[in-house]
Amino acid sequence: MSIIENKIIGNTLIITLNNPSKRNSMIKGFHDEFQSAIKIAEEDKNVCSVVIAGEGDFFCAGGDLNALKTRRSMTEPERYQTLNQLNGTIESIYNCSKPIIAAIEGGAAGAGVSLAMACDLVVMSEYSFFSLAYVKIGLTPDGAATKFLSETMPRQMLAEMAMIGGKIDASRLYNIGAVNVLAQKGNAKETAVELSKNFENLPKNSISRIKKLSRAAYGNDFSKQIKLETDYMVKSQGDKESMEGIDAFLEKRTPDYKKLR
Repeated sequence: MSIIENKIIGNTLIITLNNPSKRNSMIKGFHDEFQSAIKIAEEDKNVCSVVIAGEGDFFCAGGDLNALKTRRSMTEPERYQTLNQLNGTIESIYNCSKPIIAAIEGGAAGAGVSLAMACDLVVMSEYSFFSLAYVKIGLTPDGAATKFLSETMPRQMLAEMAMIGGKIDASRLYNIGAVNVLAQKGNAKETAVELSKNFENLPKNSISRIKKLSRAAYGNDFSKQIKLETDYMVKSQGDKESMEGIDAFLEKRTPDYKKLR
């Protein structure tokens, strides 16, 4: 049985974390299979977006505690090596040129929060939650969890999550803008797939540049960000996508970006 399953519906690649008996935790082989799935999305010109969902009633419980127990006997270089597998997974989402939507059913815990928040858009079902309870087992967050969460929530809420280990429910996350859509219980995946259809006839190069701009904005100062925006605008103005978009607007017709893939 594959730990990660892939299925293309329309122009969306659906990546399903397929280990429900362990709440889709990141067991051995998870990272290699997941990164391969993202590579498929990146290389398939007919894939416009990605949806990541968990099989069963939970999105992802993060690291496998049985595997984490073995880390105490490792050397520090060995621990870095194992953590870099997780980092590679998060980076594959972060650096993917195509929009990625997380579909959270039940909840996300530990590195599962990192997996969700690395995505561009987040759909959560009612009564689901985020949990960053590393502190309860004497650990600290990883997978850039504190980076992603600090971009979307007040420091005090992050402290509640990380320093106390409290759960933050979907409604609170939605109210602060960390979640795009609240879905009915059991409908997160279906809602995310419907949301992904927005990308079917949008310009892929433009989306890729906007994704990079949005990511860079949190770390760049004014001068760096305006320079990056200028660079991308210069490229976009010479792109066939903008030619099609501007011509379509002036000719009062719907642009056809599919022909440019």
